[in-house]
Amino acid sequence: MEYDELPYEKAKAMAVKVLEDGYGDAVVLKDERGLYVLYYFYGFQAPPPTALPHWMEGPKASLEEVRSPYEAKRFLEEHGEPDYLNDVD
Repeated sequence: MEYDELPYEKAKAMAVKVLEDGYGDAVVLKDERGLYVLYYFYGFQAPPPTALPHWMEGPKASLEEVRSPYEAKRFLEEHGEPDYLNDVD
Protein backbone atom coordinates (compact mmCIF):
# COMPACT_ATOMS: atom_id res chain seq x y z
CA MET A 1 0.00 0.00 0.00
CA GLU A 2 1.27 3.45 -0.89
CA TYR A 3 1.44 6.08 1.84
CA ASP A 4 -1.10 8.32 0.11
CA GLU A 5 -3.61 5.44 0.39
CA LEU A 6 -2.98 4.82 4.10
CA PRO A 7 -6.00 5.28 6.38
CA TYR A 8 -5.47 7.49 9.42
CA GLU A 9 -5.73 4.71 12.02
CA LYS A 10 -3.06 2.57 10.30
CA ALA A 11 -0.79 5.55 9.62
CA LYS A 12 -0.96 6.73 13.24
CA ALA A 13 -0.05 3.23 14.47
CA MET A 14 3.08 3.30 12.25
CA ALA A 15 4.06 6.91 13.04
CA VAL A 16 7.39 8.05 14.42
CA LYS A 17 5.74 11.36 15.32
CA VAL A 18 2.29 12.98 15.12
CA LEU A 19 1.81 16.75 15.05
CA GLU A 20 -1.65 18.04 15.93
CA ASP A 21 -2.98 21.58 15.87
CA GLY A 22 -6.27 23.32 15.16
CA TYR A 23 -5.90 22.65 11.44
CA GLY A 24 -5.37 18.90 11.46
CA ASP A 25 -2.91 16.10 12.02
CA ALA A 26 0.49 15.50 10.44
CA VAL A 27 1.48 11.85 10.71
CA VAL A 28 5.20 11.28 10.15
CA LEU A 29 6.31 7.90 8.81
CA LYS A 30 9.85 6.66 8.23
CA ASP A 31 11.29 4.15 5.78
CA GLU A 32 14.63 3.56 4.06
CA ARG A 33 14.09 6.60 1.81
CA GLY A 34 13.44 9.06 4.63
CA LEU A 35 10.47 10.68 6.36
CA TYR A 36 7.03 11.05 4.81
CA VAL A 37 4.31 13.28 6.19
CA LEU A 38 0.63 12.51 5.73
CA TYR A 39 -1.70 15.44 6.38
CA TYR A 40 -5.28 14.93 7.52
CA PHE A 41 -7.15 18.26 7.70
CA TYR A 42 -10.06 17.88 10.12
CA GLY A 43 -9.58 20.92 12.33
CA PHE A 44 -10.00 20.20 16.03
CA GLN A 45 -11.81 16.95 15.32
CA ALA A 46 -10.00 13.62 15.16
CA PRO A 47 -9.91 12.22 11.63
CA PRO A 48 -12.11 9.16 11.10
CA PRO A 49 -10.08 5.92 11.35
CA THR A 50 -10.62 5.20 7.65
CA ALA A 51 -9.83 8.73 6.43
CA LEU A 52 -7.25 8.99 3.66
CA PRO A 53 -4.67 11.78 3.74
CA HIS A 54 -5.48 15.05 2.00
CA TRP A 55 -1.83 15.76 1.24
CA MET A 56 1.52 14.01 1.46
CA GLU A 57 5.10 15.29 1.49
CA GLY A 58 8.38 13.44 1.36
CA PRO A 59 10.87 12.09 1.48
CA LYS A 60 12.35 14.50 4.02
CA ALA A 61 15.79 14.08 5.58
CA SER A 62 14.93 15.20 9.12
CA LEU A 63 12.07 16.15 11.43
CA GLU A 64 13.14 19.80 11.17
CA GLU A 65 11.87 19.78 7.57
CA VAL A 66 8.36 18.63 8.56
CA ARG A 67 5.68 21.32 8.34
CA SER A 68 2.97 21.59 10.98
CA PRO A 69 -0.59 21.10 9.69
CA TYR A 70 -1.05 24.89 9.83
CA GLU A 71 2.13 25.50 7.77
CA ALA A 72 1.12 22.86 5.23
CA LYS A 73 -2.37 24.32 4.90
CA ARG A 74 -0.95 27.81 4.35
CA PHE A 75 1.51 26.46 1.76
CA LEU A 76 -1.30 24.74 -0.13
CA GLU A 77 -3.51 27.83 -0.06
CA GLU A 78 -0.64 30.01 -1.33
CA HIS A 79 -0.19 27.60 -4.25
CA GLY A 80 -3.86 27.52 -5.24
CA GLU A 81 -4.86 24.17 -3.78
CA PRO A 82 -8.44 23.76 -2.53
CA ASP A 83 -9.36 24.08 1.13
CA TYR A 84 -9.14 20.60 2.64
CA LEU A 85 -10.92 21.24 5.96
CA ASN A 86 -13.40 18.42 6.51
CA ASP A 87 -16.10 18.05 9.10
CA VAL A 88 -16.82 14.58 10.43
CA ASP A 89 -20.20 15.52 11.94
